[in-house]
Amino acid sequence: MLRYVLIAILACSLTGGAQIAPKQAAAEGGSTQATEAVYTFEAEAAANTYSGKAGPVPCDTCSGGAKVGNLYQGSAMQFNAVNVTEAGVYKLSLSYISGDPRSFMVSVNGGERERFSPPATKDWNAVGVFDFEVRLQAGDNTLSFDDDGGYAPDLDKISLTFVTSSEPGTDPGNGEDLELGAPLSTVKYGPIAVTRHAKGMSVTSGSLKLLYNTENGLSAYSWKNRGEEAKIQGAYSSIQLDQYLTSKDYAKHEFKLEEVERFHDRGGKGIKVTVNNRQEGLPTLKQIYYIYEQKDYLLTQVIAEQDTPLATNYIAPLIVDHRGGVDIGQYGDNRVLVAPFDNDAWSRYLSKTINTDLNNQNYESSELTAIFDNDSRRGFVVGSVSHDTWKTGIYWSGSNDRLNKLNVYGGFTSLASTHDSLPHAKVSGTTIASPKVFVGFFTDYRDGLETYGQANAVEAPPLAFGPGVPQGVPVGWNSWGAVGSKLSYDQVIETSNFFKEKLQGESFNNEGQLYMNLDSYWDNMNDEQLGQLVDYIKANGQKAGIYYGPFVYWGDNLNQTVEGTDGKYTYGDIVLRDAQGNPLPKIDGAYAVDPTHPGTKQRIDYYMNRFKEHGFEYIKLDFLSHGALEGQHFNPQVFTGIQAYNEGMAYIVDALDGSMFISASIAPLFPSQYAHSRRISCDVDGSLGSTEYQLNNLTYGWWQNGTIYRYTDPDYMTLEKGGSLLGAQTRVNAAAISGTVFLNSDDVANQTAREYMEQLLVNPAVNAVAKKGLAFRPMEGNTGTAAADAYILKDGGGYYLAIFNFTNEPVERTISFERAAMDNKGKSGFRVTDLWTGEEWREKTELHVTLQGAESKLLQLVPVAGGGKK
Repeated sequence: MLRYVLIAILACSLTGGAQIAPKQAAAEGGSTQATEAVYTFEAEAAANTYSGKAGPVPCDTCSGGAKVGNLYQGSAMQFNAVNVTEAGVYKLSLSYISGDPRSFMVSVNGGERERFSPPATKDWNAVGVFDFEVRLQAGDNTLSFDDDGGYAPDLDKISLTFVTSSEPGTDPGNGEDLELGAPLSTVKYGPIAVTRHAKGMSVTSGSLKLLYNTENGLSAYSWKNRGEEAKIQGAYSSIQLDQYLTSKDYAKHEFKLEEVERFHDRGGKGIKVTVNNRQEGLPTLKQIYYIYEQKDYLLTQVIAEQDTPLATNYIAPLIVDHRGGVDIGQYGDNRVLVAPFDNDAWSRYLSKTINTDLNNQNYESSELTAIFDNDSRRGFVVGSVSHDTWKTGIYWSGSNDRLNKLNVYGGFTSLASTHDSLPHAKVSGTTIASPKVFVGFFTDYRDGLETYGQANAVEAPPLAFGPGVPQGVPVGWNSWGAVGSKLSYDQVIETSNFFKEKLQGESFNNEGQLYMNLDSYWDNMNDEQLGQLVDYIKANGQKAGIYYGPFVYWGDNLNQTVEGTDGKYTYGDIVLRDAQGNPLPKIDGAYAVDPTHPGTKQRIDYYMNRFKEHGFEYIKLDFLSHGALEGQHFNPQVFTGIQAYNEGMAYIVDALDGSMFISASIAPLFPSQYAHSRRISCDVDGSLGSTEYQLNNLTYGWWQNGTIYRYTDPDYMTLEKGGSLLGAQTRVNAAAISGTVFLNSDDVANQTAREYMEQLLVNPAVNAVAKKGLAFRPMEGNTGTAAADAYILKDGGGYYLAIFNFTNEPVERTISFERAAMDNKGKSGFRVTDLWTGEEWREKTELHVTLQGAESKLLQLVPVAGGGKK
């Protein structure tokens, strides 16, 4: 007998309460064997081993009176001789202490390390329990815990409970019949053909084919190219109301050829195909497909309708629950991309092996994913292109180089990803629409991600520049990395003068434009000083920038009057609260304020008017993710955090009225239409490790540049913290290839910083690359949570290539021109120019370089005839 399970059950402890069946997608079979045996192992046991700072310490609240602590800065511990009698999947219950949120990495029997992020415990004495799954062999096993170079919880013990002996991929159902029967009639809409079959319908557009069986309510998508086929089979839609409804369970699945509609939007021409799922006593579920002419993708959406109001916090336009249901057609190094919701807390993208069937709730992707073979680069791209109402989540599970489960749904929340302590809010109305979801297949997944970005820009174009705002890459200085909270009037004057005298006339400008941006703690200065600073900066031929966090309150006094409200509102009035009236927990040390509250909007007006009156021309908006949190909003028409975020950001854009360059700092990836740039990574301190972190976000987020944002922002360049001249140069290279917002953030009072700035910020060839405003593509996409070490940009008939060494030891790197897909235009090779040294040489088929510790190369390659080595 099959039993329904909640595939997000382990996530309940992360949000403080059970989430009602939002991801109930799978009827699981397989072993239901259980055992009463629970194996317990103490962290401080003598059989275990420790490295770095880790080791046993006394603990009055822990079992055995001890724990393993000091797991930080490269420390680890290993449970040895973890002996179980039966091989299979076990629930691991970790008893731990963590007074603040901390992550840890786990490796079973020396296998791939996986990251887990348990919630904080009440304090540093309270023991919490966090569950996840591991696959163990019969007999002895090892489980290694490490801090990944950061800070991890203290560990008390682990308990293991047997779950199942099933092998990966044995649980999903085998799917159902997708045979459509004989074709009855065909209508052509330009190059798109729609055919009515005896048991359904099909749509063909180029290599894309959509099939829908109107007898069982299942659909399939396929793409054929040069004899190879990629396919998604057994797809359906669902919604959670008083009961969990799926489109395939409805009595009728109605398609009418005469109801096919033509459309023409900014993305091109196409047709809209609708299947109506009907059953007495249930709302109509409309499955809608938008198929474009000459496109490798379609858009799909599900809409629930009935005469009386509906309410839900879960609606899924695309679900697959079928063994091998998502099949790339290539079986090399198959991966699934896990994207973070925002760029806070040093978040990274993860390129995870597709063969993952445990703890998949930890690998839900926010808004988008790519499902691809890194060897051939063929792959699917799936993601939301509408961001007005829902946070979109993508759950998946796979084995045998295919996905068995895929669930793309509106209603995603996660303490670790979206930072929500509450479930996604319900949306109400007689009509409820899911996110509109992009589904495409591409011979190169990188083309697919760029096409996905373009499709989002069709729905919501990137923010236009105001009439007085320079449209080129911003070049200049930001105060945060240089002086932080110690920002002063005199420091800004000194910095402005240094840039004017040493850098501004030496190519570190963009068509004469250079910004001097005051970050947080600009309020160390009074209004008179701010006005004088803006005048001084302008007199130096520069533009002044400012900083603001519109959706946060940093204080603790909720009786404090909100600025700009004439005493009408206190912060207690505008902080975001839950349904019981409690303020939401602080995030990053700040309360969230309600973007829809009139007090918040009056505060925005107050600051925006001050900034405009002073003459600031650039604004960095920070901690914007607070504005997207779920909570109780003042505007009764706003149900969800994303609706509130849209309202608040639109208000800011209107208040600024095109007067400034808007830079989003800590912010959700979507919605994207409210800023000219967004940081792909935040809090890059200039060290080699932080540059690698920034480049992880470029490796999987480069496609945002020029599609949903005018520019991607790699964060500032604090050269003095590079550790060496080569490390500082690597920071410049990383910023130059990232899209970019090209801002230094050094303290000009520091002699080393001045020397690095005068050497590294005045190279015309490197600065010219940065000012192109183009993000380089990664060479490889199989790096896990790490960054790729090589990136490429096609520029006219030539190329730019960036190669990195993130270690402190020399390394050898070889770049195959064939793998890089570099076209030599029929010539015999390439002329290679090192943009830092000006050195030139020729290569035929590959490039080999030696990089010193922390070194990187930025090279230009132009096709030439004759010469070369290989």
